[in-house]
Amino acid sequence: MKKYLLPEAGKFYKANLHTHTTVSDGKLTPEEAKERFMSLGYSVVAFTDHEVMVPHPELCDDNFIALTGIEISINEAVKKPFNKTYHLNVYSPELERSVTGTFCAGSVWGNAKLSVTEQMVAAGTATREYSREFVQKMIDTATEEGCLVSYNHPVWSLQSKDDYSGIKGFFGIEWSNTSACGLGDVDTYKPIRDLLAEGERMCYPLATDDCHQAFEYGGGWVDIKAPAFTYGDIFKALRRGDFYSSTGPAIRELYVEDGEVVVKTSDAVSIAFVSNHRLTHVKRGENVNEARFSLEWFIQNSKRPESEGITWFRIDVIDKHGKIARTKAYFADEVAEIE
Repeated sequence: MKKYLLPEAGKFYKANLHTHTTVSDGKLTPEEAKERFMSLGYSVVAFTDHEVMVPHPELCDDNFIALTGIEISINEAVKKPFNKTYHLNVYSPELERSVTGTFCAGSVWGNAKLSVTEQMVAAGTATREYSREFVQKMIDTATEEGCLVSYNHPVWSLQSKDDYSGIKGFFGIEWSNTSACGLGDVDTYKPIRDLLAEGERMCYPLATDDCHQAFEYGGGWVDIKAPAFTYGDIFKALRRGDFYSSTGPAIRELYVEDGEVVVKTSDAVSIAFVSNHRLTHVKRGENVNEARFSLEWFIQNSKRPESEGITWFRIDVIDKHGKIARTKAYFADEVAEIE
């Protein structure tokens, strides 16, 4: 019997979850951004312009869904050339939403000022404070609104574990951001690993583009497996973690069968079963498309007292160009039930 970790039913929809347009500081209009993404095979784009939540129902059709979002910044107060900063994306479960308690009128800048409404100001927070406590307040506010919150390019933002340790409720964290890769430090999986070790169950790994410049399209994405192509189905699939992120390779199938994890992919040079025990199994070759990994050793290790029940694995796929596809973390108690 097969138990699918990525759903069997439905279709994959290529999505970008971090996009800036001329509504804030992007170079392309929302309409131009849609055209560019669709030419690259995308079906879903989250429009997350700086500091204002602006829905784009005019862009939605049978082949394209515009997710409504906002990117908020919480900056270190000290005056220096490059301040530490939290950048969070808030994704709305509803297309027609422009009001959120995470809004702050004093933080709006540039073109985004043209989109501010009285309703936004009335619903938002008066000030922002650079602290884990305030970030937690923003996550809690967004969560109460039914939204999802991502943690954007923490390495590029000069963040360390001291900045994010103890924060609860991130839906996803960027391990790849096309804009950040071109502008500074490359982000990594470490913040995700750190928060998983603290007991978080989501912290799904995200690859995004950011899209400040016209050439920053198509570098990283998520493939969402949803039962139908509607705003609601796409959002629910994101909340469930029914997707993987990638800068190149595709993951076709992922399931458990007869005590093994089975992975089917596009052409790759390696498929890896990576766990938080530092135990990694890898299948390598010039043209690898499938791998099977026994769960027996993984389940046995998860029962050791020192594991403290925080035991998980992910699948990494690497192609000949060094591009990576990466799943979310799957926990031992999830797969032990279906062993």
